[in-house]
Amino acid sequence: MKCTWTFVALVAALVAADAASACGACVEDKVAATYDHAVIAQAMRRHQQVLFVGVEGPRAELAAGRLAQVARKLRGVEAASVRTSASPAALSFAVAASQNPQATVAAVRTALRDPQTQLTLIRVARDGVLVEPK
Repeated sequence: MKCTWTFVALVAALVAADAASACGACVEDKVAATYDHAVIAQAMRRHQQVLFVGVEGPRAELAAGRLAQVARKLRGVEAASVRTSASPAALSFAVAASQNPQATVAAVRTALRDPQTQLTLIRVARDGVLVEPK
């Protein structure tokens, strides 16, 4: 009987560990995929904010490279701060603290010119602290 309970506990631990592994769908996974401490530190020094954007759609993974090109060309985006990830599909970049995060993401979406790729502001880093967008 003791051997059976040990086996059950082992199986439960393995299932729990597998369920806890990164799936790529969580907000935290998307932030982590494009997080760069040097970008955050520089944004703090420059009194900027860093926007973390989730990318969804049938071509989301393919859009990562194009998103980087589009974001770097937008007025107000710190070109050197742009980071992308294909899996999970995500984007981050620094902008002035005075810029409206939602409007900036909307500008990236418009410049991308791909109606099937959805961009969602998922987190904003201000003064080194990640906050949920308003």
